[in-house]
Amino acid sequence: MNYAKNCTDDAAFSMDDLRTAGGVGAIPSDETIAAVTAQAVEADADALAANGWGHQFNIMRSVRNELPFASGATVKAAVERVLTAKLGPPTDFKKERKQKLKADRKEKKAEKQAEVAAAEPAEPASADASDAAEGAGAAPPAGGQIVTPWEVQADGAVDYNKLVEDFGSKLLETTHIDRMKELGMPIHHFLRRNIFFSHREFDRILDLKEQGKPIYLYTGRGPSSQAMHLGHLIPFMFTKYLQDVFDVPLVIQMTDDEKFLFKSELTLDEDPVTGVFALTRENAKDIIACGFNREKTYIFADTDIMGGAFYKNVLRIQRRVSLHQACKIFGFDENANIGKISFAAIQASPSFPSSFPGVLQQSAACLIPCAIDQDPYFRMTRDVAPALREEKPALVHSVFFPAMTGSSTKMSSSTKSPTTVFLTDKPEDIKDKIHKHAFSGAPETLAEHRERGANTDVDVSYQYLRFFLEDDEELERIREAYGSGKMTTFEIKSRLIEVLQGVVRQHQEARAKVTDDEVRHFMTPRPLSQ
Repeated sequence: MNYAKNCTDDAAFSMDDLRTAGGVGAIPSDETIAAVTAQAVEADADALAANGWGHQFNIMRSVRNELPFASGATVKAAVERVLTAKLGPPTDFKKERKQKLKADRKEKKAEKQAEVAAAEPAEPASADASDAAEGAGAAPPAGGQIVTPWEVQADGAVDYNKLVEDFGSKLLETTHIDRMKELGMPIHHFLRRNIFFSHREFDRILDLKEQGKPIYLYTGRGPSSQAMHLGHLIPFMFTKYLQDVFDVPLVIQMTDDEKFLFKSELTLDEDPVTGVFALTRENAKDIIACGFNREKTYIFADTDIMGGAFYKNVLRIQRRVSLHQACKIFGFDENANIGKISFAAIQASPSFPSSFPGVLQQSAACLIPCAIDQDPYFRMTRDVAPALREEKPALVHSVFFPAMTGSSTKMSSSTKSPTTVFLTDKPEDIKDKIHKHAFSGAPETLAEHRERGANTDVDVSYQYLRFFLEDDEELERIREAYGSGKMTTFEIKSRLIEVLQGVVRQHQEARAKVTDDEVRHFMTPRPLSQ
C-alpha cells in the first residue's frame, strides 16, 4: 500500500504513525524502556542475586520480549544502567562463573574423599574424651592470640587454658604426679612448675609402664641454624628426663626437609651456614650433648630415611588426609608449595613403631613430648591412626619459652636477634643481653618498686629462672623478695645471668666431647635397647 497517496498537503504523519499503519509498531521511548527494564530486574531478583552480571542477557531478553521494537543497543544501555546501580560496575561474569564452578567441584571432591576415608573399617580407637575435638583443625585466633606450628603471637601473655580448650587436650593434674611417684619416678621441676602442663592420654602411658609393656619416645628438631638457643633445650631436657625415668628407647627426627621447604634461604647441600645437611649434623651434636642414652637413642634425618617402611607409612597417612583437611588444620592457602602441604605426613610417621622395623619393638606405644604449638601435627596423626590400624600416639605439652622482650611470643631462632641466648654465646654475651633486653615486671622507679613490688608473672628474668633454676626453695625466696620489692631488677637479672652462664657453659663442655664418630653412631639405624 502506498500511504503517500492518502496524504493531504496539510496532514502530518510521524514515523511511529507510519510504522503502526504498516503493522510494524512504534519505537518505545527511553522512559518506557527504563520502566520495563526496572520491572524485569525486580521480577528476576533471586536469579540476579545468584548470578550477578551473568544474568544480564536474560534481563535483556525479557525486555526485548516486552518491547520487540526497541533498539537492541538502547535496551542494552538501559539494562547496564540499572544493573550498575544495583550491582556495581560490570564484572567478568564468565571468569567468575568458571572460578565458582571450580571451587564447587573442589569442595565436592574433598567431601567425597572425607566420606570414603570415614567409611573404611578400622579397629576401635582407645577411649579419649578429647578425641571429639581433635579433628577440629588448628585453634582459631581467640582471646587475641594465634598459635600454629610456625607462629605464636598473643595480645599480652599466652592464655594456655584457652589453648587447652581450643585444641581439645587435657591439663596434667596432681594425680599424674602421684602416679609417677608411686612408680618410683623423681618429679622433674618442669612438672612441678606446670611448664609441661597439658597431655593426650598420658594416663595410658603410665598404665603401660605399670604393666611392663613397651613404650618409646619421639621428639624432633628442625635444623634451621648452626646454633640452637635456650628455648630449644626445653623439650630435649624433658625428653632426657623421660628416657631416664621410663627407661625406654627414643627416636629423634631431624626435619631437614621441612626447613628447606619453609625457609627459602636454606639449601640442600653442605654449606656450613645455609646447607641443611651440615646444619643437621651440627644440631645433632647439641642434642647428643644433652646426655641421651647412646644405646637407646636413634637420631635420623628425613632426607636419609625416606624409603622403606618409613616412607610406606608416609604414603598411608598422605592418602588419609585430604587437601581440604590439611588446609583447615594448618592454615595453608593457594600460595603454599606442595611440599609444605605433604610434610605433615612425614612428621606424623615416627608416631608409629612400624616406621622403624629392626629399631623399635613393633608393639611399643609412642609418647611425644613437645611444645603445644606442635599439637596440630599430632591431632591429625591421632585422627588417621585408627583407619591405619595403628595406636594413637600420646603427648605431653610444654608452654613456650618466652621471648626476652615479653611473654606474648616465644624466643626467636634468628641468628641476628640480640634478644636470643644461643648455646654458643660467651658469658659476656649472655650478661649483656639479659641486662639490656630482659623485660622487667617492676615499676618504673625504685621507690615504686619498693612500695608495690614486681609482677613476676610477666617478668622475663623470673620466668627464665622457673625454667633453669632447679632449686624450688631458692626460686620461692626470689619470687617473694622480688614480688614484694625487697629484691631489685638488677639483683634478679644478676642471679639469672649466673644460672644461664652455668647452663650454657655446661652444655658447651658436653658438646665439645661429641665427635663425628659419636654422631654417626647415634644416626645409624640399629636395634635400640628396650
